[in-house]
This record gives sequence, structure tokens and C-alpha cells, in this order.
Amino acid sequence: MTPRWVTVCDAAAVAFAALGALVGLFGRFTITPGLRVAMPSPLRIFFIAAAIVAIRHAAHPKYPLHRRLAGWLRSAVATDRSRAAAAALASRVVVLIAGYFAVMTIGVAEPVGFQLSADPLTNLPARFDAGWYGGIAIDGYYFQHRFDVQQNIAFFPAFPMTMRAVGHAAGAFERGVPHDARIARALWGGVLISIGAFAWAAWYLTAIARDDLGDERAFAAVLLLAAYPFAVFFSAPYTESLFLVASIGAWYHFRRHERIRASGWGLLAGLTRPNGFFLSVPLGLIALSPLLRRRATRDAGRGTRDAGRGTRDQGPGTRDLLVSATPAIGMLIYSAYIKHLTGAWFGWVRLHAAWGRTYSTPVTRAFSWPPGDGLLAAAGTSPFDALNALGLIFAVALLWPVLRRVGIPWAVFVLLNIVPPFLSGGLLSLGRLTSTQFPLFLALAAVLPPRAVGPWLVAFAIFQGLIAALFFTWRPMF
Repeated sequence: MTPRWVTVCDAAAVAFAALGALVGLFGRFTITPGLRVAMPSPLRIFFIAAAIVAIRHAAHPKYPLHRRLAGWLRSAVATDRSRAAAAALASRVVVLIAGYFAVMTIGVAEPVGFQLSADPLTNLPARFDAGWYGGIAIDGYYFQHRFDVQQNIAFFPAFPMTMRAVGHAAGAFERGVPHDARIARALWGGVLISIGAFAWAAWYLTAIARDDLGDERAFAAVLLLAAYPFAVFFSAPYTESLFLVASIGAWYHFRRHERIRASGWGLLAGLTRPNGFFLSVPLGLIALSPLLRRRATRDAGRGTRDAGRGTRDQGPGTRDLLVSATPAIGMLIYSAYIKHLTGAWFGWVRLHAAWGRTYSTPVTRAFSWPPGDGLLAAAGTSPFDALNALGLIFAVALLWPVLRRVGIPWAVFVLLNIVPPFLSGGLLSLGRLTSTQFPLFLALAAVLPPRAVGPWLVAFAIFQGLIAALFFTWRPMF
């Protein structure tokens, strides 16, 4: 039995070593969780870690730290769920590394949308919509009393408010820090949120897939999701990871009749993205299915006993319907705030036109497409649209497998999340939107032979590297 003080020393040594690596990578910083704590140089932090290790091993040489670390790592990936979460974490870190080296070798496209720091690493998460989330986290919402210009009230609050909470711990609200540096710290907090939420989503997805598909295919579903080309956005301060874990978490607890937890995740989904309230539809269909079956049983005249049991069980079905409504309730809560701010209940919807999302856009593009051009010619003239079109094709191709292997409610969920954005914005960001459609990856893992999973992962990963290079170098892949 290892003495408790040895465990405390080992944990402290690892913590100081990790802190030293963090300071060495990102430079000195200050955290202010109610008490101002300034980080010393990384060499001093590493010296503290080494001193703790030396004293600990001199007093208790048995069970050296490196063996205990190996044991901790083995236990951390001992279960299917933890193994999936570890794979998800590793995939997100690799994408950030690829993005950084893309910036350093390829260079960013001009003009850059915005820049928070001259240091490429500090500025790495500052891409496209991340600026809106960072601005909300630091400065809050504002309204310019018009709906024809882009404004931050088009973005839902769950993710930037979570960034604000993490930003307090990262010194984003420290006095004397320049505004751009505060936003940069908040954005890196957003990166940590996205990576952690994606790992949590992988944990949930493994649990669901293991029940429905078996252990081997469950892990394949997580790997396919992590390697998917547009999974790049799970490494960025974007809402994708938070929406993904909220959606899967709501379903996981809903199917286990854990209504409080399912309601919490459902409410979070509705407060995370404009399309979050669509989650109410599949959950509502699942809640209605027992009631519909009982009604069909009574109509078929299968006996008064079954009919009486159906009547007595209607209460839980009603409670499930209330739980299924929580994503829509989340959307209505934010809409009520927008009503207070702008005077329009759904002002956030009206602002989407400022980003080019109108229901005439796809029709206009279709008629402006030169009739003699084939698909390859179109890819040459509009390569970013072509890449997004691959995401749309992927989703459409898997609709039938989703219907058969995952269920009608989730096929409806995919349609609701793909069709309206396509009708209002064409191919704009459609690849990114497909990345959160977890039923697609459950269906893909269900239909792929085990020997085909490897080639799919390789192809996915190659394209994800391309998308990462485009995104982090400010090419219009957002």
C-alpha cells in the first residue's frame, strides 16, 4: 500500500511539470480566481517539480514515479469509454499542431479577418466566428438598432458564457491587460472547452453505440467522428463540441429515463446554437412512440388488460414529452432576452440575412451556374463550395442507413439540421454543420465492414488535414 503522502507528492510533481510545460509554451500568465497568482519562469517551475521528485524518491524509493504514471495511463484507458475519450482528446491536439504548422509554413491569406496578437500561437484560435464568441465573452451582447448589419446577438449564449467563466480563471478579466489579449485568453479557454466537450461527447457516443452496435463498432463510430474532415471545428472555439455533447448527452439520459439530466442537456442544446431546438423533434418522437403503440394496441382490440395498463402508463410519457421540449425552451429563453434587447422576439433570425442566409440564395446560385460546366469544372472555380458539397453528399448518402439502423427520429433530426441551412444559405458552412450529426457516424459504423474502417479513417484524416490547413490559414472554410 503506497503511503498517501507519496501519492500527494507524485501528483504535485506531475502538476508542476505540466504547469511548467504550459508556461514554456504560452509564456507567463496570471490567474485570478479571487486571488492574484503570477506564474514564475518555467525553469523555476520545473526545478520545483524535480525537487519534489528527488525528495519523494529519497524517502520512499519503492514504486517510482514513472511506473506509477504508466499505471495511471493504463487505468485511464481501461474501459471502452475512457479509451474513446482519450482518442478524441489526442485527435484534437493533433489538429491544433497541424494548424499551427500550416500557419508557419503556408502562411495566412490576406486580408486577415482580425488579429489579436503578433504571435502565431497566441493568435491561433482567432479565426472567423471565434471573434464573435470572444467579443461576447468579454464585452457581452449589444444591439445597433438595425437588422441589416452583422451583430453578435445572432450567436446564442451558452458557449460564450462558458468561455467567460473559464476566462476568469485564465486572467481574461485581469486589470491592465489589453483588450485583444483578454479576448485571446478567452478564446484559448474556448479551445479547452471545445476539446473537453468533444471528449465527453465521445464518452457518451461510445456508451450509446456499444448498446446498439457492439463494442468494436462503437469505437469505430468515435474514430470516424474524430477523423471526419470537418471535425476540425471541434478543436476551435466554436459551438460544435458543446452542441454535440449536449445532443448526445440528452439522448443518452433520455433513453435511460434520467429526466433531470436529460432536461439539463436539452436546455443547454437549445441555448447553444440556433438549430439546437430541433433536438426537441427526435426526443418528442421517441416520447410519443410508446403512446402511439398503446393506442394502436387498444384500437386493435388486444384486451382490456393491456388497454388499462396503457392508460396507467400515460403519465411517464407525458413527463418525457416535457423533457423533450427543453431544447425548444432554451431557444425561447434566449428569444425572450432578444425581445427585451431589440423589441423583436426572434431578432436573431432576422440577422442571419446579414451573413447571406436567405431562402433565395440557393435558387440564385443554381440559375447562375454555367450550364456547360460539369462538377469538376465547378470544383475548380468554387473549391470551397465543392468541399462543403462533399459534406452534404455524405449526409444525404447516409440518410437511409440512419433511418434503418439508428431510427426514424434521428433521420428526421439530420434532415432538420441539413435542409433548412441548405435552403437558406446554399453550401455555406454545410460541411461544418454535418460534423455535429452524430447519427451519421453511428450509421456509418453500423454498415461498414470492420476491414473497411481503416481505409475510411485514412481518407477522412487526410481531408481533415486539408480542412485544418485551410481554416487556420484564413481560407474561407468556415
